Amino acid sequence: MARYRIVCTEQEPADHAPKFAHIVAVGTGTDAGSATKRWTVQEVWDAIDREDTFYTKGERSGKVAEVEKWTCQTCSPPRKTLRSLPDAVEDNNLDDLRTCQWKSK
Repeated sequence: MARYRIVCTEQEPADHAPKFAHIVAVGTGTDAGSATKRWTVQEVWDAIDREDTFYTKGERSGKVAEVEKWTCQTCSPPRKTLRSLPDAVEDNNLDDLRTCQWKSK
């Protein structure tokens, strides 16, 4: 079992109301400013099924939020995505992490 810190996300708008964005990929790493690996949502789901865990950590608060698989049931068809477990801290919310900036090599 491995544990991964999510430091950034890639999001796409939902296809109907409410018009929230859904996470389609994440970046993991030990430095919040630099992801070392890109994961699709399906890759994260598969890793969680293998008992790996994912989390976020607030840069200001230092608080950790666990990340879980989540299916958008209002999407048509239902869509696999991810969410952080709710807490009273905003800076560790998966939806509020910076956007991943992948560089071509």
